[in-house]
Amino acid sequence: MLFRRRLTLHRFVKTHPPSRQVAPAPRELVSAYEGVLPASLLDLWRRKGLGFYGDLQLALIDPRPWQSVLDRWIVSAPDTVRRVPIALTPFGTLLYYRNLAETAEDVAYIDPVSKKTGDLAWGLDDFFNTFLCEREALESLISPALVRSAREECEALAPGEVYEVDQMLLSMQMLRVAKADALDMHRRLRDAVDPPTPKAEWPTTVANALPPKHRSMFEGIATGPGLAGLYLSSYIDWHRLLALQPSGQYRLLFWRIDHQTFERAEMRVYSGSYEISRNSAGDDIVALDVTLRNDSLGSDANDDELVAMHADGTTFLLRTGELEDMATAIGGRDVMGRSEYYFRRVTLDAPFVEEPSDGRAAPPFANLPHALQMLIHVEPLLATITHVDDPDPDEEHEGEGTVMCTLDLGEDDGLRMNMPLYSPENASRQLKGWVWDMAPRACKAGITYRRGEDGAIEHGPMVGDALTTRAPDR
Repeated sequence: MLFRRRLTLHRFVKTHPPSRQVAPAPRELVSAYEGVLPASLLDLWRRKGLGFYGDLQLALIDPRPWQSVLDRWIVSAPDTVRRVPIALTPFGTLLYYRNLAETAEDVAYIDPVSKKTGDLAWGLDDFFNTFLCEREALESLISPALVRSAREECEALAPGEVYEVDQMLLSMQMLRVAKADALDMHRRLRDAVDPPTPKAEWPTTVANALPPKHRSMFEGIATGPGLAGLYLSSYIDWHRLLALQPSGQYRLLFWRIDHQTFERAEMRVYSGSYEISRNSAGDDIVALDVTLRNDSLGSDANDDELVAMHADGTTFLLRTGELEDMATAIGGRDVMGRSEYYFRRVTLDAPFVEEPSDGRAAPPFANLPHALQMLIHVEPLLATITHVDDPDPDEEHEGEGTVMCTLDLGEDDGLRMNMPLYSPENASRQLKGWVWDMAPRACKAGITYRRGEDGAIEHGPMVGDALTTRAPDR
């Protein structure tokens, strides 16, 4: 009888089982790193594979596309120790292996957000079988609470994706997470440190904003009849152009305009059929037949169903999957929410205007599609705090913190995950926070507080405080 040798990294695999999409690595990849990476990792690649491991979605990666990224972060002379990228956390921290000498090796990290780097373990086997398998060590690298929040907001990651936290809002104790292409996020954050030289002109029209080789795809597509025409969606440096042809066929282009070099990059094109139907409230619904490919991001399918809105003298197409977030933005701040949530009708010769990333001003309520109107609280919700948890003792000497509070309203009353909450305009203390844990009748919210110089809480939530879903300056 032939007995198969147990994996050297068996403890890691047992603690963090591979996901269903993990498959054995190609033979040529394993061969390319023989003598470069430890045999234990190559054996794991060969018998299990690359991809996500465990509930925290730690990704084992192909080093080849990541090598140039790592080499830009850590620049060293050609004859120094070789660094090989081997894994990626769900928030984009890149893990790499170094063979320091014949008997010395380590695993280190680079965090693209904080720009911090450092050692995690003296030895690859120790890193996988000890560091990643011991709770305290693992949580110093990946926060399970933050992963849970990200999955609740954005769902699980697709291959090649990471969660990107809005750092500006996080500094205000508000959590907003979006999925991002992992390689793109690293390149973008590295470019911010060392800006590259512009290589193209900033576009002035929709036509010259397109990648040159894709312009012909959208030429000659007229506006009308009905919803036929071109629709543009822009969010920071990402853009999507959708063509609805009268024949019932669509074309959808994803691309990025680098905000420093102005290069058009990372193009992905979809085409197929679409259908227009009408829901029970009378809204026009556009359904695209989107088939994802191997190079697709999971979020590419978010445009498969859109609802039409006629306002401000033009036509918009809104993602039906984002209507709740749009309703929250409209009810709280009178804006449409993140600009990636909608397309607006354009022509190729129209000026290329940057859309406000947090969303343009919302049109009058009567112009909104009925599916969106039904989700908006015309009168803001008013919740009362019924219980305040004890503050985190680790924040005792910090100026600010966040404390969990129980509310007398829940999901059945209209609250939604990550919905911002504010003190009413006439309140003596202006509190801010967001819905954190969902429940039918008593949601929990994280509310910020401030301490004085003596460490005592002097600006924090109390039982009986009122909170509303309407921003005080609206």
